[in-house]
Amino acid sequence: MHGTQQTNTDEQAIIQMNVADFILQRLQAWQVKRIYGYPGDGISLFDAAMDIAQREGTAPLFIRPTHEEIAAFLATADAKFSGEVGVCFSTAGPGAFHMLTGLYDAKMDNQPVVAILGQKESVTLGSDVQQESNLERIFADVAAFVQTIVTPMQAPMVIDKAFRVAIAQQQPCVIIIPRDVQAMPMPALDRTQLVSRSSCVPP
Repeated sequence: MHGTQQTNTDEQAIIQMNVADFILQRLQAWQVKRIYGYPGDGISLFDAAMDIAQREGTAPLFIRPTHEEIAAFLATADAKFSGEVGVCFSTAGPGAFHMLTGLYDAKMDNQPVVAILGQKESVTLGSDVQQESNLERIFADVAAFVQTIVTPMQAPMVIDKAFRVAIAQQQPCVIIIPRDVQAMPMPALDRTQLVSRSSCVPP
């Protein structure tokens, strides 16, 4: 009986986890110790996951600068001085654009950085609604890998590939997450649902 209750509790925890929670958990699996970011509406669910984890004492150190551009420069500097992957995040639209200069610094100096960008809700993509923009096109030149997560089961592969490419090529990579996708429930991972080999174990 106790085993059944434990299983139900575990399943409930999985159901309660959303994509934003999972992304933070995956970053920790990649041994990320510091995250530099400037929050906003487009990345609010990930920011909330960070806040909860901080209160629980389980989150990486969160450094919030006064501007998105500074967050990208700090992540690049972190990579340069620590030898680890620098991580930064920002909201959608103009907030994301501000990341470009810092990421070009990472590109030109061959530094591994993963930038997590918020995005407007999936239904608005291509509509030119306020702060909606084609982030994949905008970041295609600076990033060795740029991909939008459109479904929860895609999240592990995109995060893992971003880290692997950043490390292997010593270049910045960009992950884009629409706000509604951040809120989607994260199902239990199953081998049959993976689209490629994907591991959270650093090489």
